[in-house]
Amino acid sequence: MVLGAPLAIAEHGVTNFTLPAGHVLTDSNLRQIALRHGEFACIAEDDPRSDEAREAERAHHQSRLDTIFSRADRSKPAIAGLYAAVLAYRSL
Repeated sequence: MVLGAPLAIAEHGVTNFTLPAGHVLTDSNLRQIALRHGEFACIAEDDPRSDEAREAERAHHQSRLDTIFSRADRSKPAIAGLYAAVLAYRSL
């Protein structure tokens, strides 16, 4: 498995274990994570969809969000930020 994002485990506010994004996890890494009670890690996965399929799904999500936000005032920074964050999350 390959980390999709940096991993940092802290205890009492002190970081005691880190690995960079793109790091290939080894058995030793997994033991260290378990010993430090790490529960979650972002793992990179290949996306088998074509570019066209990804774009069609993104367009579908944007259309749905446009419906949900149709009565919201997107000129307000907080609303625009929320819209952008949800769209970015749904586009992953």
